[in-house]
Amino acid sequence: MSQSDIKHALRKLEFPACVKEALPRIENIIIGRGKQNFIMQLISEFVFLEKTKEVDVRRGQSPQSYSNMQMNKIQEFQLILVLIEFFSQPGPDSTRNAVFLSLFGSNLTPQRTKILCKLISTSVSGSVAPLLSSAGTWMQQVGCTTPPSLEVAQSLVSDFIIFSRKTSEQLKQLPLVAPHFAANLMTAVADLYLNEQRGTLTPPPDALLDVVCEWVTENPSLCLASQQPLALPIGAIAMPVVTPLAGLIRWSVLAPILSNRSTYSNLHLSLLQTLLEIVNNGPPTALNAQHLALTLTPLKNYASRLKGEKLDPSQDANFQKCVERLAQAVQVGLSSNCVYGNVPQLLCALETLPPHPLMKIVIAANKTL
Repeated sequence: MSQSDIKHALRKLEFPACVKEALPRIENIIIGRGKQNFIMQLISEFVFLEKTKEVDVRRGQSPQSYSNMQMNKIQEFQLILVLIEFFSQPGPDSTRNAVFLSLFGSNLTPQRTKILCKLISTSVSGSVAPLLSSAGTWMQQVGCTTPPSLEVAQSLVSDFIIFSRKTSEQLKQLPLVAPHFAANLMTAVADLYLNEQRGTLTPPPDALLDVVCEWVTENPSLCLASQQPLALPIGAIAMPVVTPLAGLIRWSVLAPILSNRSTYSNLHLSLLQTLLEIVNNGPPTALNAQHLALTLTPLKNYASRLKGEKLDPSQDANFQKCVERLAQAVQVGLSSNCVYGNVPQLLCALETLPPHPLMKIVIAANKTL
């Protein structure tokens, strides 16, 4: 069947019947390693109802120049149901992931982003493991801290934390349903909060902190689930893995200067337990030295504010607790041999902090690395 015949047949169908028919065809083209350009055209016109400007395509321009057509809410709902049904069918993970990545590439339109957020939120509510598994692969391939992944993470926080009266059991059970997705989601939400690179040190909502702490405490190896091999089509390159460890360590380290919640102490202990487990069976690339070093800037800024108020950081209990937690995390990470990157540069950076007895010992003990 020619490309024009396929389009002609699909155009005879109403929405969402055209989606149900288009998805298996897209899957077969992917399996047969057919033209990516044609796959994108089918997805645009028959899945997301973005009418292609055919004249532009004939002129050799990008087929992704679409007229600004928006789905209505009923169509969005219908599409989400069809997608959940399609991704729930048995089949190779690599093919399912390839279709998902084709539907939601890194260059997402606002409409596709909105549908993706609703799709993943619905899948969390319904514990749809196959789709969430593909979503976890998508997050890793586009990057857990890139705008598309962060938008999905923020949407889930809004749906299940901010606008929810109580945390749903489906969210609490997410690591059991889709551990890889849960790990990558933690990497994304860790980047959203207590991150000075975003302008201000905003703590995570209490309910989100409680859920993350519960996840890590009940399953210390969950943070390493993102290290699992990805099921990708032949020829595809897996993107570098970023675990949630550095971001969550930043939460626990900076917490004393912003919050007195004991949950942060529990999170800190659980993260240290995760690092200790790596000694025996974990990957040696779980914790990036450069990402750890990002915690230093807000600590030094806080120390500068203390000095500006004629106060000594070495006498400030909150600051001392921050540095103590950082020293513990660095020491356990280094002794577990899971810190990668420029470790000597990290140790030199740690020396720029106001003096702390434990940090001095950690730096001295690891200077030979």
